[in-house]
Amino acid sequence: MQIQNSVGIEMVLLAPGSFTQGADNGNYETQPSHTVHLSSPFYMSSRLVTFGQYERFRPGFRKNLQTIRRLTNTDPRWVAEYEHAYQDDDPVVGVNWHEAVAFCKWLSAKEGQSYRLPSESEWEYAAQSEAAAKEQLHAFTGQIEQWCLDWYGPYPNGEQTDPAGYREGTTRITRGGSSWTPEGTHAVAGRMSFLPADRYPGLGFRVVVGAMPFRYIEHQPRPLCQSEVPQERYDWRAQQVESEEAIFLTPIDFVKIPDNSTGPLYSDHNHFPSVTWCPNGDLLVTWFTDLGKHATGEEGVKLNIAASRLRKGSQSWDAPSLFWSAADRNDHSSALWTHPETGLLYHFQGTGSYPNQGNQTLFMRTSDDNGANWSAPRIMSDVRSMWNPHIVTRTREGVLILSSDLNFDQPMWGRIIISHDDGHTWHAPAGKIHGQHPGIVQLADGALMAVGRDNWNTEHAAVPGSGVPISTSVDLGESWSYRREPALGHGIDWRQRPVLLRLKEGPILYIGFTDKSNTAKAQRLGIEIVDQAGERRRVYGMFSALSFDEGRTWSHHKLVTPSSDDREYDGGGNTDFFVANAEQSEPAGYLQALQTDDHMIHLLSSKLHYRFNYKWLQAATLAAPK
Repeated sequence: MQIQNSVGIEMVLLAPGSFTQGADNGNYETQPSHTVHLSSPFYMSSRLVTFGQYERFRPGFRKNLQTIRRLTNTDPRWVAEYEHAYQDDDPVVGVNWHEAVAFCKWLSAKEGQSYRLPSESEWEYAAQSEAAAKEQLHAFTGQIEQWCLDWYGPYPNGEQTDPAGYREGTTRITRGGSSWTPEGTHAVAGRMSFLPADRYPGLGFRVVVGAMPFRYIEHQPRPLCQSEVPQERYDWRAQQVESEEAIFLTPIDFVKIPDNSTGPLYSDHNHFPSVTWCPNGDLLVTWFTDLGKHATGEEGVKLNIAASRLRKGSQSWDAPSLFWSAADRNDHSSALWTHPETGLLYHFQGTGSYPNQGNQTLFMRTSDDNGANWSAPRIMSDVRSMWNPHIVTRTREGVLILSSDLNFDQPMWGRIIISHDDGHTWHAPAGKIHGQHPGIVQLADGALMAVGRDNWNTEHAAVPGSGVPISTSVDLGESWSYRREPALGHGIDWRQRPVLLRLKEGPILYIGFTDKSNTAKAQRLGIEIVDQAGERRRVYGMFSALSFDEGRTWSHHKLVTPSSDDREYDGGGNTDFFVANAEQSEPAGYLQALQTDDHMIHLLSSKLHYRFNYKWLQAATLAAPK
């Protein structure tokens, strides 16, 4: 049976019935398959809502879309996000979940019937139905992705009747995939999800009329990183380590994902850590986890954010758990930070509409209970771009600074986004930082100094010379000047990210690598150090240096190595296994560091957690064994 309403939407009647939802041979999101019973008939629109129909509710919507711009991930330059000349009969796109719900409410009042978005189960039931087979229902997969009513969450075990999904969540279900999404997302059982406040040119919706599904799952599964989190405040300063004692602790693994894990945590590829302290004495780390070489890796949609917690007093990290995921999106990447005055935790995240890291939305969340619970995601910029958040810092004047990548082509650039009100509003300055993955500090005169990595294959022609690229800004990132610093090694390449950190003792700490990651062993240049035996020699790999004059000169170069004898470590990520000794250390890794109020410095590479203090940085490198 088919009917047509006053705005021209044709509705097809679907009888009650049962079906198998999900797929056991699919991705983890579709498992387990289970029987679903729908006890009431409902009508579904034969096609997606069109621009002509939607503009009866919101006139001029297409014109508003044409004003939306995004940055390309190449030049970068501004382009139209919605570049097509959409016709009245084209499916409406660029509608967020809240706007789709508002349209349903408007249509309900107009028609005197209860219009709404389909539940996920209704959508899949209809897509499998005889009506779909007879083409009474159209365009389910591979054309325009479609909003559903439900919050995203893992399927429960067992049969369900009239399921409405979870009562709360962070992303809403979308179904069907689009020409923007990989072919694997086009399966009828395939599941995706998206921020409900976000929009993109491949996402629309269809409507149903029928009884509201009423069986909710009350709570999402709670990941280990958010479980049993004590709320007693810990006095970090009272635990300050003795400044006269050099301390270096054995590196420990923070990833610890079991072999052959295929989602939502993946054993194949893990790196890009971000670490912060919690007021209760814990450390919290996030990183991205993906299928690596078995899929499209960092550029694919099987890329989630994992987390682990080093609980107060513990010497080992918890088992990893899922921290953030928009299903089948490129969630690339995360940054954590803790407000030094309020103890509020911040989480910054890029999430993609297109299956790579170059077309992302940037959002943030906060936690006032040590990361046990998080606020709803809040979109920080209406510009879709290559938002890869890296490092968070705060100036003496209270300006919050988040560093990010800017583009994926060559030459590669970084940038910052800033807030003058602790994250309530944000501004992206126009200037570009030389190189991706920038670390950043504020200098004594108020200027910003950033260090980035070079291009994969070429150098920035505008910045000749050797050494790591240094960018300096005196106007909070609106413009930058560039130079190279040969005292900090021979450049940073892919598989590497440097650290730039203002220590509580005053100096600026740099941690990087002596040579680019793709340098053949015979061609490594290394850096020269004087070791504890007074011998002047060259070392290779990860090293530290200190500046006592705001980055003008660097001294105390030191190999970051745990032993003078050979010790093998698994560096994870793109680093793999390496041998550390008095001559060489970890050759690559995506580094991040913080110094807690007990004055311990925590350095994380792609898999390993190093711990040492300022006194250790001042001491000479271990002597080579005789």
